[in-house]
Amino acid sequence: LNELVSCLKAQQGANKKDAEETLDSIREQIGLETETDNPSVTTLSPATATNSLGGTTLLSAATAPDPDIPFRDVPSPSEAEELLKKFREETIGFFPFVHIPPHVTSQQLRESYPFLWLNIMSTTSSSPKRRYALGDQARSIVIQRVVVDREKSLDLLLGLLTLVGWSQLQRRDKPFWTLFSQLIVTLVCDMGLHRPQPDGPPMFCTSNKDHDPRITNVPRIRTEEVQRAVLGAFIVTSQVSNIFKHAPGLRWSSHLDGYVLNLTQNSTVSHDETLIAQVRIQLILNQIYDDSWQNGGIGGSSALYLSALRSQLHDIIRQGTLGTIARNHPVLTKLYYFTEHLINESAISKPATPWNEPDYQRFEVYQSCLSSIKSYFDAFFATPADIFRNMPFINSSQVVRVLKCLHRITTIQDPAWDRAAVSSSVDLISTCDKIISTLEYIKVASAMASPDGGEDEAHDWGINVFRRMRATWQSELDNIDAANAASREVSMAEGALGGFATSVDFVVDPWLSDLFNGFWE
Repeated sequence: LNELVSCLKAQQGANKKDAEETLDSIREQIGLETETDNPSVTTLSPATATNSLGGTTLLSAATAPDPDIPFRDVPSPSEAEELLKKFREETIGFFPFVHIPPHVTSQQLRESYPFLWLNIMSTTSSSPKRRYALGDQARSIVIQRVVVDREKSLDLLLGLLTLVGWSQLQRRDKPFWTLFSQLIVTLVCDMGLHRPQPDGPPMFCTSNKDHDPRITNVPRIRTEEVQRAVLGAFIVTSQVSNIFKHAPGLRWSSHLDGYVLNLTQNSTVSHDETLIAQVRIQLILNQIYDDSWQNGGIGGSSALYLSALRSQLHDIIRQGTLGTIARNHPVLTKLYYFTEHLINESAISKPATPWNEPDYQRFEVYQSCLSSIKSYFDAFFATPADIFRNMPFINSSQVVRVLKCLHRITTIQDPAWDRAAVSSSVDLISTCDKIISTLEYIKVASAMASPDGGEDEAHDWGINVFRRMRATWQSELDNIDAANAASREVSMAEGALGGFATSVDFVVDPWLSDLFNGFWE
């Protein structure tokens, strides 16, 4: 028996050493400071959740609340109340994965959901210095608690959704989207929130999740708050997967259909309408990005498939399906036109007729793309510039994607298409100029509101990206206009679509990856 105890102690020491080495390696991967510079994470266990975020009292967590969690650079209590109010009234409506009732104070939220509170303070802070400091602490806590300690809690899940959802506001020194997206999937699956609860104990595992000390603050019943969090996890992990294509997002299931149905029928929270519409549109987007349905042309099944997707999209937003507030919300308006554009863009294929003969079917496809591009940018520029900061990270990806197609149909050499008609409807360079002007306005407004008064990396990056895109495309258009059009006509298969590989794959394109200068993974 003594020999067995000695062996177990030696094994425990080896496992601890391996865990520490893993932690150092991951910290180095995403650009975190050493452990001596990180906040203590041993005191960050979720508090007893006596106040519900969603209207239903959560079951008690395993650990008592700690009112003195050692976060650094936190706002004062009065500032924290204002930041929580801003998140609740202005920010969360763009990605409503959590409902925080008005009666919940900042201190109550910090005691019950400290990690969620930390990320809310980081996301809504007008000070870039404080935002980056709190964001660095949040990333460090994720690695320690989720990766090393294998903790699982609703607090960690909600905090990660906040961190990734508005990740454009964090440092860009090291990309973390795919890693943290997979941690979200891991938390949901490890806590079993994506499937019905089992009737009995596990068949092949003796440990019971109800008594696992690593699982805290997770209700045994699927409250509306849990359902919102899981649906939010589906949205954000699908977005990351569709952009970077490194790993799949949370898989949809019939059990999640039940979550949508329950919130549709029983919820009294106004933002749930927006969340459900985002989920349903994301399901359509996932089908578009999964190009296995394409059979190499517009005919037959492809045209019917795209028509079915278009009908599904229209049903989501049509009159009577959504309330007026949700239907007119900027995030849903732009998401609707973006999805409609992707459906139209997916119809672009290789010419079915000889290149010197016009194909009116292709003309119709190009015209549909142009119409959806114009609708998207009309909605984009109609959005007040002051609320752009509240939009999730996916907003930047959508703008680039639509601009890419606008460049595509502006430069394409096809007898079935009139390039001059594009410029008269939506001019590529003028659109870039308007986007840059909008970002510059946001930059100046943010600097005036910031107590630091300095430059904000988040705004500088966006401005530099679109300036480089504009310069590259302006040079290309000048060359096209100066050359003989007949000598420059090439087949679409050889790159007449503007130099991009496919209608859905742009992140792996070397030119665009270089253009983003390391922001995309």
